[in-house]
Amino acid sequence: MGPFAIIGNPVKSSMSPALFRAAYPQLPADIYRVLEVPDALTGWKEVQRLGILGFNVTMPFKADFIQFVQQTEPAVKEIHATNLVYIREGSWIAGNTDVWGVVNSFTDLGTILKGKHVLVIGAGGAGRAAALGLEQAGAVVYMANRTVREGLHPLTSIPDLLKQCFLVVNTIPRDPLQALKTGLTDNHVILDASYTETPLKEAAIRAGAFYMSGYHWLYHQAVDGFKLLTGTEPDKKAMRKLLGL
Repeated sequence: MGPFAIIGNPVKSSMSPALFRAAYPQLPADIYRVLEVPDALTGWKEVQRLGILGFNVTMPFKADFIQFVQQTEPAVKEIHATNLVYIREGSWIAGNTDVWGVVNSFTDLGTILKGKHVLVIGAGGAGRAAALGLEQAGAVVYMANRTVREGLHPLTSIPDLLKQCFLVVNTIPRDPLQALKTGLTDNHVILDASYTETPLKEAAIRAGAFYMSGYHWLYHQAVDGFKLLTGTEPDKKAMRKLLGL
């Protein structure tokens, strides 16, 4: 089994290696590696050189690794982003467990998503994955983004969107927009993608909103991801304990 890795830049502060060790304490500690590379091609060459059999992908390479695989899962085709690349029967496959990582973060609370209005902030790989998963779960999704194009609202529209969207997923790591903070109420449920910067934590607490850090998203996407990498069930209890969930 293995070896496995996480690839990104920057990635050295990632919780994924510790999470993997918690999930599979019976495996060698060095079976899951951290590869911080300047570009996806360099990362792909390292994968071949090290004989890696599967890896997690993080920023900024979620679109770049798709070019190297033989198969792409439907979600990856739709959003053009992968967070997991693995081998099955000799073929490299690009998958995306971020999609259900977001959905399960909410359903874990007992939240019914069908018919709910949800605001997703940011339209990068993580934002697109969140939107797809939420739509597939029956939610009505609105997306706000720094760069506006068809189907996206400007960040300045967030206060108005917060009046009808009481579930919020934020995928922008550093969000200076004061308007977002003033629009939050104690009726909102917030999920931040970033577990290192927690950009909306202070504002959510101040507003009395229910706040979920990126550890929730990290956990739920990792459960499915690790299972696909290893073919075996991870120790969910140990993973939750590590992340304080």
